[in-house]
Amino acid sequence: MKDPENLEQLCELAPEFVGFIFYSNSKRFVGGSPDPSLFQIPGPEIKKVGVFVNQKIQQVKRAVDAYGLDMVQLHGEETVDYCRDLAGEGIQVIKATDPREGLGALESFSSVVDFFLFDSAGVGHGGTGRKFDWNLLQNLNIQTPYLLSGGIGPGDAEILRRTHFTGLTGIDINSRFELSPGIKDIQKLRKFIIELRK
Repeated sequence: MKDPENLEQLCELAPEFVGFIFYSNSKRFVGGSPDPSLFQIPGPEIKKVGVFVNQKIQQVKRAVDAYGLDMVQLHGEETVDYCRDLAGEGIQVIKATDPREGLGALESFSSVVDFFLFDSAGVGHGGTGRKFDWNLLQNLNIQTPYLLSGGIGPGDAEILRRTHFTGLTGIDINSRFELSPGIKDIQKLRKFIIELRK
């Protein structure tokens, strides 16, 4: 999110999380010096998530402090030690990864992250808008809860509502609910959330 009016409209739908992208190569970049008032809009009941890609850890910590972020979402090649450093500061961590890397890779992060985010891999960093292969989750056995991302669109609410993957605790939606990069289609989101929460 980067537009105050659009963010206010979104928060009326009471999402659990809202994201702010601090990666300068993203079309949804909040900017080098975003207005701190933007981060006051969600209120305490909605968690503010800062999205980062291979940034120096001190930059991440400064952004958490400056903008009152509740969590960070890491979309690069951040290491276990990197995540452990943030967790040691009391910062909740979501690590984007691919379950095809194997249980060993996931388990190495499991003690230092709060959630995994499973998304469709692509060239570069961030979402591809392509559907994630949900079949990969059928027999996944990990202790760390995860969020599902990757090409989720308005027509997926019913099937997601009826899907029961062990560990799936939420979904991350973005490009298929946008009018333009960073600007959400509130009507699409409202219909989707109502259907998902039935």
